[in-house]
Amino acid sequence: MDERSRRVLILDSDADWLISLQHMCEGAGIDTTITWDKREASRWLENDPFDLVVIGDHPPELDSAAILDDFSFRGVCPPVLILRKVVCEGDIEYFAWRGAIGVVSKGDPLAVVDYVVKALDSPQFKAKSVRAGVLKNGSWRAA
Repeated sequence: MDERSRRVLILDSDADWLISLQHMCEGAGIDTTITWDKREASRWLENDPFDLVVIGDHPPELDSAAILDDFSFRGVCPPVLILRKVVCEGDIEYFAWRGAIGVVSKGDPLAVVDYVVKALDSPQFKAKSVRAGVLKNGSWRAA
């Protein structure tokens, strides 16, 4: 694990879920910022570096794919992990095409935190050579 602080921004429309996930991520040693507003997330990203951005199913004003497109349009391109209620192969390919590093099920917050920690600690992620894919058993699988 790096000595430097690892920073994650989480964007989702469920405030209770966000707060719960924030506490779990911080318990895992990750500096975590949460928001339920896409515009606020964009402002955070323009002013502060984050190692990873986690986007939930459907923030109120835009869906996950539109947010990825908006980030790309603004030139704000941090690694992004998408959370879905149910993950299917089509989701993985669809979001990989839009630039996400992976897609994970939102159903188990502990599994989400585990995925985030593994993503941040993976050599591929650290080397910034992560291809879009899904983290399975600690190893990246290309989408």
